[in-house]
Amino acid sequence: MATLASLQDAQDYFKGLPKQLAPYFDETYQQAFEQLMQAIDQFFDVASTIDTQAKEDHLISQREATDIGEHGFILLLKLIDLMEKLDLPHKRHELEQISLIFARWVIQHKGQLNHIEPIVNAFAHSANHMKEKESLLALVELMSMVVDASADSIKHDLESSNLYRPWRLLHINRGIVATRTHDEKIMRKVFDEMMFYLPQDATSFFAEGMQEMEALDYPPNVRKIIEEYYNNPPKMQLH
Repeated sequence: MATLASLQDAQDYFKGLPKQLAPYFDETYQQAFEQLMQAIDQFFDVASTIDTQAKEDHLISQREATDIGEHGFILLLKLIDLMEKLDLPHKRHELEQISLIFARWVIQHKGQLNHIEPIVNAFAHSANHMKEKESLLALVELMSMVVDASADSIKHDLESSNLYRPWRLLHINRGIVATRTHDEKIMRKVFDEMMFYLPQDATSFFAEGMQEMEALDYPPNVRKIIEEYYNNPPKMQLH
């Protein structure tokens, strides 16, 4: 699948989806899928109209952006669940990449993100295929935007005992990507926020990072920062 960047790209992708999936459907699945696709078309119509109005300074409120984005994500999650039931992991990955476009739309309109699991999965998949510093920098920037835009209920991290919760994976993966950029300023920002939101997980992250420094050939400046946070983690306080 080619890289999708815009709402129009996502809409074009969905136009081709019915033909691609037709061989996998029985009548029940077909009906459910058609209803979902109609709802997704309506979502794109609303989002596109809002984008057009925004160019003329007709802006929507944060609550409206959050609610519209939430509707889009719920539809996307239903489609992802359908791909799971049909055992089509490659289609699930494609839909998770679409979630990044939805996330950018919500962030652009100052909304909050209530469903970050597909976004986090898309980040992990993208990071595995990136080596160029420019791509890694762009990825960590989008990850940071998602951290900032995540709903307060997510930031409060009420599921702290679950190691696989999306909020934890977002910070851990962002820490890994930041380290791979070798950019000291970005590493410090990401590590400070990890300490703020996930102090216990950050401690183990830096411990594992020390082991990675030994196993992998990281530059001295990167080693120095990991060692600094491992030995003297900053005391993060609420402002």
